[in-house]
Amino acid sequence: MAKHKVTVYIRKQGSRAYERAYPKTYENGTVFTLRYRDAGKRTWKTLQVANYLEAVVEAKSQELELFKQDTTNYTRSASGITRLKEPPAFKEPIAPSQPVSVPRSTTRTVQLTLDEAIDRYLQNSATKSGKTASGYSYTMRQFSRVCDKPVTLITQQDLINFVGAMRAEELSDRTISNRVGEVVTFLRANGVKDVTLRVRYTEKAVRSYREDELKTLFAAATPDERLMFNFYLVTGCREQEAMWAQWADVDFVDGIFTVKAKPGWMPKDCEVRELPLPTFLVDALKSRMLTSTGTLIFPSARGLRDGHMLRRLKELAARAGLIGDFTLHQFRRTYATLQHRDGTDARTIQHRLGHSDLTTTLRYLEGQDSRSERARAQVESTFGVFA
Repeated sequence: MAKHKVTVYIRKQGSRAYERAYPKTYENGTVFTLRYRDAGKRTWKTLQVANYLEAVVEAKSQELELFKQDTTNYTRSASGITRLKEPPAFKEPIAPSQPVSVPRSTTRTVQLTLDEAIDRYLQNSATKSGKTASGYSYTMRQFSRVCDKPVTLITQQDLINFVGAMRAEELSDRTISNRVGEVVTFLRANGVKDVTLRVRYTEKAVRSYREDELKTLFAAATPDERLMFNFYLVTGCREQEAMWAQWADVDFVDGIFTVKAKPGWMPKDCEVRELPLPTFLVDALKSRMLTSTGTLIFPSARGLRDGHMLRRLKELAARAGLIGDFTLHQFRRTYATLQHRDGTDARTIQHRLGHSDLTTTLRYLEGQDSRSERARAQVESTFGVFA
């Protein structure tokens, strides 16, 4: 008989987006919703329940109701439960002289619905970092609101419709390109290899910090701020990697910081990277550890992971009187540029930044300022012999 799967979702506060619910405690006021297919049509049902457990009970009750509806199409016999036969359709009589081909066997093709394919894909993506998995989930749900057909029937026009829906929301071309790419990856994972779409966008230029900017920034910083942003500068870490950084990740003997997975978090591409630290930062971290009471290197005031590092950087830049856009990602570009100028090869920088593609690393490397003293000294050294 037909299987009816009823899934529990929650409604994100302040938006129309849904996300899959899991066995945990949710805040009061969380809106739980059931998603299932009724007569082949996707259906959403908002619940009036207080917690996840009650929502699961409602889901099981809905599954039972759908099962009862479905039993009207079945009959029980001594050999088991079988589906009632539909009345035979009228067929034109075949002339006796016409040969009739009778297949030896028939194969039933089961087409995966988009919702079922998305659920399976997101389960397989659970090994990704929380932020990445959440992004995949949001994109897939967004796409399912635009397209409602079996995966194998999706065409490029469905991707074009998806782009139109995102442009109606006034999303940037870069964001649209990323989300279309995620959908194309999802389709390929489900055997749809020939449906793709490229959305062009203008790459946003992210510059490195100048030496004078960094000196001004650190001069205005508190000891806590100076340690945090020095850590960003000399490791080239991503924001999530700094948020999850723990004392156990630091080898104080060899001066190494290791980026590695933690319970509840996975670094991008599941990589493990060892990053050498300068002596001044090792000493500063050692002094901080002696007064620390938790496992995190950069906890919030409540001892939790600090999700406001970017805001703290912008506040520091404003306090230092610096003008311009200051981001955490600029520290990664600055790290790559300074390392390269000091003679570190691009492949090593690629590994330390955690890039899977060398082309990405090369985009991080800024050319040298033509007006700098270093540029003048180099050009004199190279061409002075021809004077």
